[in-house]
Amino acid sequence: MRQTLEAENVLAQCTAETPHQAQWKARLLIVEDHEVNQILIQAMTKRLGYETELAADGIEAIAKLSEAATSNRPFDLILMDIQLPGLDGCEVTRMIRSGGLSPKTLPIIAITANAFRDDVQHCLEAGMQGHIAKPIEINNLKSVLERWLEPARRDDDHPASAGKQNCVSDDLVQRYRLRKQKAVENVQDLLRKDMFSHNELRQTSEMMHQLAGVAGIFGDKKFGEHAKLIEDRLEQWQNPDRPPEIRPALQRFLEMA
Repeated sequence: MRQTLEAENVLAQCTAETPHQAQWKARLLIVEDHEVNQILIQAMTKRLGYETELAADGIEAIAKLSEAATSNRPFDLILMDIQLPGLDGCEVTRMIRSGGLSPKTLPIIAITANAFRDDVQHCLEAGMQGHIAKPIEINNLKSVLERWLEPARRDDDHPASAGKQNCVSDDLVQRYRLRKQKAVENVQDLLRKDMFSHNELRQTSEMMHQLAGVAGIFGDKKFGEHAKLIEDRLEQWQNPDRPPEIRPALQRFLEMA
């Protein structure tokens, strides 16, 4: 109930009259795992005139950076939630900084549930430039974004060069392999059963979603496409059709893995 009210309040801010939009349409990466927060933050940044993409966890965020580098469409700033599944926001930031992306090239702003001094200091030590406390207010978001994007704009119309945003380290490759192995083990367990519970299929769908979003970055493009296919089918198949349809799809998944 509280989240619903918060969402309604923020969406009301987005539809109300706000200060003029950004003159420079910067590209932002929003790293946030909560669906409601994703919708709200993206609505606010869109209202302010920015172009955005979403990443639901740290590995997907790194993959998005690499994909942006490959397509020569780098990000200008990251809004980073601190509490993420797997890698937390500070861990992801340290990986980005160790990959060669400086604060001047790619500012990272923390999104924090708490604004205690120790929490803020932890973010800054990890390599972030500032923080925004939840619940986010659109005018505060506007001020923070302008503060960190305007200097970059003055230095260069597109400051983050493509070659600098590839952060796929050996550690990240290993994390991807572990995620892939966990999904394989999950599928193997499912195939040993005659029936699949709703929770089991939901968990499988989440794993497929995670793999589909990043597999191509690690040279597993076809594997990622099949993971996406399974994710879509799990949503589309009706209950009576699921057992006979799911089993061959999962077997094919194991063959490709």
